[in-house]
Amino acid sequence: MTGTRWIILVVLFGLVSASLDCQPAHAVEPLHHDIQLSLDPAKGSITVKDRIAVVGRRNVTLSVAPWMRMSDIRLDGTAIGDEASSTSVSLAIPSLGKHQIDVVAEGVIPKTDGEVVSNTAGSDPVAGGDGLYLPSWTRWFPNTSDAVLSYRLTIETPAAHRAVATGELQSEQLGATANTTTFTSQTLLEPPSVFAGPYVVTERRSGKVRIRTYFHRAAAGFAESYLETAERYISWFEQQIGAYPFTDFHIVSAPLPVGLGFPNLTYIDRRIIRLPFMRGRSLAHEVLHNWWGNGVRIDYETGNWSEGLTTYMADHALAEQRGASKAAEMRLGWLRDFAALPKEKDVAVTRFVAKRHDAAQVVGYGKVAFIFHMLRHEVGAERFDAAMKRFWSGNKFAKASWSDIRKAFETTTQSDLGWFFRQWTERAGAPRLTLEEARVSRQGKQYVLQISLAQAASAYRLKVPVDVTTEAGLRRFHVLLEGERVIERLQLDAKPIKLRIDPDHTLFRRLLPGEAPPILRDVLLDSGAKTFVLQDEPLSQELARELAGRLFSAAPDYLSTELDQPPDGPFLVFGSRDQISRLIIRFDLPARPAKITSQGTGRAWVARRKGGKAVLFVEADGPEALRAMIRPLPHYRSKSYILFNGRRAVDQGVWPAAGGPLAKALD
Repeated sequence: MTGTRWIILVVLFGLVSASLDCQPAHAVEPLHHDIQLSLDPAKGSITVKDRIAVVGRRNVTLSVAPWMRMSDIRLDGTAIGDEASSTSVSLAIPSLGKHQIDVVAEGVIPKTDGEVVSNTAGSDPVAGGDGLYLPSWTRWFPNTSDAVLSYRLTIETPAAHRAVATGELQSEQLGATANTTTFTSQTLLEPPSVFAGPYVVTERRSGKVRIRTYFHRAAAGFAESYLETAERYISWFEQQIGAYPFTDFHIVSAPLPVGLGFPNLTYIDRRIIRLPFMRGRSLAHEVLHNWWGNGVRIDYETGNWSEGLTTYMADHALAEQRGASKAAEMRLGWLRDFAALPKEKDVAVTRFVAKRHDAAQVVGYGKVAFIFHMLRHEVGAERFDAAMKRFWSGNKFAKASWSDIRKAFETTTQSDLGWFFRQWTERAGAPRLTLEEARVSRQGKQYVLQISLAQAASAYRLKVPVDVTTEAGLRRFHVLLEGERVIERLQLDAKPIKLRIDPDHTLFRRLLPGEAPPILRDVLLDSGAKTFVLQDEPLSQELARELAGRLFSAAPDYLSTELDQPPDGPFLVFGSRDQISRLIIRFDLPARPAKITSQGTGRAWVARRKGGKAVLFVEADGPEALRAMIRPLPHYRSKSYILFNGRRAVDQGVWPAAGGPLAKALD
């Protein structure tokens, strides 16, 4: 889990938002919904009474989910008879003035029992005794093509269940047989999403903000810690950006294996609430999305900048607090991910919309975050912070694009940054730096280090960090590389000993041999990768195929285990310890690393074969050990090895880099 919003089907909102823009500008007002919602999560039953205020429209089309029926539709009090269908109706509005549409709709939400592990968990509504999940895009109420609207939503549930929704909590009445809660939109928001369950509710106030946890009883003991951490993050981001844009922030535990963000609410798999990384990193990411993505909405037609910016200002900023080396390690991880990305899957960041597959995450999260890091490096930390505040204040509760970000930075810095945004947002790929020469000469009491840096013909404009270790200490320089090559003479007062180019991974670039040890993504992102399942017993074969389906974005390509030689490209192997050991000998594959012992119940590691292609081994001590890896292993695609004890990763990491050609000892 990344802790970020999946934005499953959120593209719908971006695609249909044009309906508002196409209406006559002189008359149209956003729709206002006054919704009475009655729910029984255990049974899945739902009844909706929706009163819609319409101004300035010639027609309105209403639709509901296929598991619902609109039983009564009235326009200005007059029943719509034969024109109405059960799930969709188009209404001709008699004038551009004020009108009222009343709709009654009923249905039964699809129910689930037991654990949900599907890759598409979070895209569909769910109902059951453990919780109810009604995201806005499922059309649980009479839906139009409007991306934003205003609403008043009153929810009634049995007394055993508490309901929460996006929007401002206005009132709450807890009764002996039923609970009634009302939410409103403080401004134009996306359509409301609703959650309910047998929750223990805990609350604290932080200034004008109400922070609540809605946790299942087993997780309720973590409530105070989450409230305290959320309060700290809200205060932190307010100082950096501006006041928190909502009156509430709700943290809701989910019976689904998801981590989703909504306006003023985050929905988290109840099984991982106890894990330290949730409060230490993921919660910060979800809090920040209330500024980026929910406070300032995304113009999806020009690319989703929100995920990368949130990753940079939350995840990367937290790493920086732990030390500069931790932040550099995170950036190196983004570069390793990009190194594993096949060329055909690399696109400009303006084409990233949502994390629909692993390749999209590499571009939309890691590369975009890196772009903001380079932008801060280019303009300076103080002006970067000022530009972010300007971007927020100028686009709050509006839709914004990369051009709006550029405008905020150019206004703040009083400089033309078109070159920066063009080369980093409109182009796929990345520069490849080469250190062609490093020569030391002496001039009197001083030393001169002459270096030659080069890049490919389709040149980027780069401010290249250069570190020189001398007998007197470290000297840091920046060399401007605008074309294919630059020769720079660095004046030094002491004898230089070592040269390092971009030592802290400040530039987004292609890693060179020796800088990029193999990681799981080297196999899992390659569309030509093959899969071997060595297990003999049917249950282990079934579990291996299920895990392979979760690891790859496309359907796995299985090969016969009777082959005499391995495939030419990368491949994935499932098996027991003995089966994998025999395959290593048979195919002359890299030997089992010393770190991959018999520790734990399952192991996964990747090795580089002769010729450079990677092989990923997934080793399990029986079917239950393999089953335990199905959910956690896909979250470790950026690692070289992971050791599991059941579901818990007891050790993981990246193989050490050999060094690379951008570091050089000087004679």
